[in-house]
Amino acid sequence: MHIAVLAKVVPDYEVPSMDFELSNGRAHERFSRMMGLYDENAIETGIQLKDKTGSSLTLISYGLDSDVQFLRKGVAMGADKLVLVKGTSDDAAVIAQNIKQAVEHLGDVDLILAGQQSADMDRGVVPGILAQMLGAAFVPQVGYIESAADQWKVSQMTATGRRELEFNGLGVLSITSIPENVPRIPAVRAIFGAKKKPVVKLDGIDQGKMALAEISVEIPKIESVCEFIDAEDPNEAVKTLLSRLTEERYI
Repeated sequence: MHIAVLAKVVPDYEVPSMDFELSNGRAHERFSRMMGLYDENAIETGIQLKDKTGSSLTLISYGLDSDVQFLRKGVAMGADKLVLVKGTSDDAAVIAQNIKQAVEHLGDVDLILAGQQSADMDRGVVPGILAQMLGAAFVPQVGYIESAADQWKVSQMTATGRRELEFNGLGVLSITSIPENVPRIPAVRAIFGAKKKPVVKLDGIDQGKMALAEISVEIPKIESVCEFIDAEDPNEAVKTLLSRLTEERYI
């Protein structure tokens, strides 16, 4: 059995909002880069499934040559190899087309996992587009996966509960964050060993773009007003606070 997990290198998602800066409509180049946190949930799920089923696990990414150094964390976590399709497009359909190329290059993929959304664009649409291109089943917001005979049994975590589903054949699943798939911290030996694992690089294609044009990208202005209530008596302070909140129509 062969499992593929999609991973993307993104700008540092832990940068405080007050320090965030754009350059040409994207996160400024000065920010460090890392693998998306949601992708790490998918990798952790894939590794656990690999251990249960004796599968092989391959990471697939679309991006730059320089992304390999960050993607090796996924290899250190437990993936067997990495496939990088080189490209720079932000178009979801183009990204899916390039990942499809990588899946076809591998040839024997039985299951594809992805994070619920990327940590930069936050769209969460690439897995669904990829599934349509591959003619595969697509299930979003998956928390648990089991392999039973020739079927996959999955639990979809919704806002109101849990939905049990099953399907045959190739499936593309977007993985949500649950306590059981908190990403493991790779051991030092695994980190060094990841540098020896194979990396396959494929030339990307730029076709099948969506009929959309990006007009602008802006950072919302965040304004905060801080007012100290000067009162020695706590009861008076509460009355003043309630009065101010009422005036500003917060209550």
